[in-house]
Amino acid sequence: MIRATRFLAAAAAIPLLAQAPLAPAPRPVPQQTFRLESGLACVLVENHERPLIRMVLVDRWNPQELPPGKVGLAGFLAMAMAAGGAGSYSRAGFRRALDELGMAYGFEARIGCFRWSLVTDSRSQETAMELLASAVARPEFDGPLAEGMRQSLIKRAAVTTLREQAVTRFLWNVQDPGTLMPAGGAAVERIEFQDLLDFRRRVIRPETATLFLYGDLNLAQARQLALMHLGIWGPAAQPPVAAAPPRPGPKAAPEPRLLAVFEPGPGAGLWAGAPRPERGSSPAAEALLPILLARTARACFEDRRMSFRLDPGVNGQGARSLVIQATVPAAGRDRLVEGFLAGLDRLRRTGFSTDDLVRALAQWKAENAALPLHPAALLGRLAEGRLDPELARAVSQVTVKELDQALNAWLEPGRVRYLLLGADAPLLQSAEKAGLGPSAILRPD
Repeated sequence: MIRATRFLAAAAAIPLLAQAPLAPAPRPVPQQTFRLESGLACVLVENHERPLIRMVLVDRWNPQELPPGKVGLAGFLAMAMAAGGAGSYSRAGFRRALDELGMAYGFEARIGCFRWSLVTDSRSQETAMELLASAVARPEFDGPLAEGMRQSLIKRAAVTTLREQAVTRFLWNVQDPGTLMPAGGAAVERIEFQDLLDFRRRVIRPETATLFLYGDLNLAQARQLALMHLGIWGPAAQPPVAAAPPRPGPKAAPEPRLLAVFEPGPGAGLWAGAPRPERGSSPAAEALLPILLARTARACFEDRRMSFRLDPGVNGQGARSLVIQATVPAAGRDRLVEGFLAGLDRLRRTGFSTDDLVRALAQWKAENAALPLHPAALLGRLAEGRLDPELARAVSQVTVKELDQALNAWLEPGRVRYLLLGADAPLLQSAEKAGLGPSAILRPD
């Protein structure tokens, strides 16, 4: 009887591929590519409808470049570059030059990736490229500035709320790429100014960077701009290697499965998170998982006030972390833990249907097809590697079985870590009874 039921369900699912409203396959973005002798890759997408140019430079680096014992180095470097000057400009002068020409500038740092962006009118393209090149290849910061920032971070850590500490610690433990340093001032206490300079030389290099240009310029202009302002950006000499690494100390205690903040109040929240699994998932499946979770996963939970965040990853290499959040008012506190864990279990067991896959694929294609109407989003996805034709082909061939396998790999119970916000004694007891121990509890002094 069970086999017959499954056969009928599978047979009924076959027409869905023909009945579902499929979006047209997105056209490949017309890219023109070239590479400078230094190794800098350049990608141009022409659009002459408006006299605007968008520039994005992405530098990708290996998180294993972080020296042992100095895990806050990437975040510290990002803050120093954002606070310092660029080239011959002081920080105030750099901002003033941008404002006088009406340019929109941005800098974003993530684990494994630094990204600079600038939007300008096409008449100011040379000045814009000069400013962008200065920010990337010639950032200016000195020892006093770095020391002032270190002291500011240490003081800020001393007044951080328990909730902020817990959220940062949780996101760090699930390898959220937007969390560049763990909670607390200890992450920067052992970092010296020379560490910042050495780390910058190692990870900000033309061989690992890509320049994306979109807008009102042609290939000859793009080549000239890149060569004139970034052609002399070459690999710096590698910093000297330490003669002998320090002896490893005792292993740190493993992070507890549950991190709870004891702060009784009207509402509460429970988060679940996990880093990318070593096997069982793929970038193609992870391209559709955010859509599927947003469309279908809430039905597995008693309380539908859920949010699902799967990091898109960079360079088409797949996501780095998954975070699921639930918040409930006072009336729902008693069922928060039990209902949340039951929902996760139901989500693992239920998985996705052929109908879910067809509709998620249609939405994914529709979003990509609409990207030419949204230049910022188009350039962002290009920079993330999410418009790679190989990835698109792989996504179109993903099966329900692969999606279910990826979902279960991400949510494998032994890998998931939890954050409980707004906990009181009954809520903590409920979490321990549900098997979320061992736990660490942050309490006010």
